[in-house]
Amino acid sequence: MATRKKSQKKAEPIDISARLAESLSERSKSEKHSAAETPQVGDRVTVDGSTTVWTVSSVSYSGREVNLSIPGTNLERFRVPIDDLNFEGRVPRKPKEPPKPKMDVEAIRERIEETGHSILDHLQGELAALKKFIRSKGLSAVEALDEFAESTEAGWKEAIEAIEDKLEE
Repeated sequence: MATRKKSQKKAEPIDISARLAESLSERSKSEKHSAAETPQVGDRVTVDGSTTVWTVSSVSYSGREVNLSIPGTNLERFRVPIDDLNFEGRVPRKPKEPPKPKMDVEAIRERIEETGHSILDHLQGELAALKKFIRSKGLSAVEALDEFAESTEAGWKEAIEAIEDKLEE
């Protein structure tokens, strides 16, 4: 009597994006180092509790490994993981502040003025069309639209004054 062959189970599709995301998340957790522990060229360090003081001669692009040397000698260590380093007498470095960008105040004022004219002209045109439509339907209550236009203009003037105060600082 012949036995039947068992059919192979259909392979489930591999979700590559999920696997990639999972592997990247695992990797990033172990590679995170605080900014205080990031070595810089010239830092003085010891390795694994020894008393020899090394100087960082270069830092890898990823920032996870460094090359070390002893000043005044030809002794060097290559590709030392930064987890093995103990920093000695590290001088705190102040991060450089980026220079403040120079503002072109006149360009800002011109743009505000252009925008104001554009907004208010568009609003007046739309309100005029709406008033005409309302009057054609027999209603005469367009005072609310006039009040709305006046309050919008007043609000725009207040906004411009606030911006001008900031520009003068």
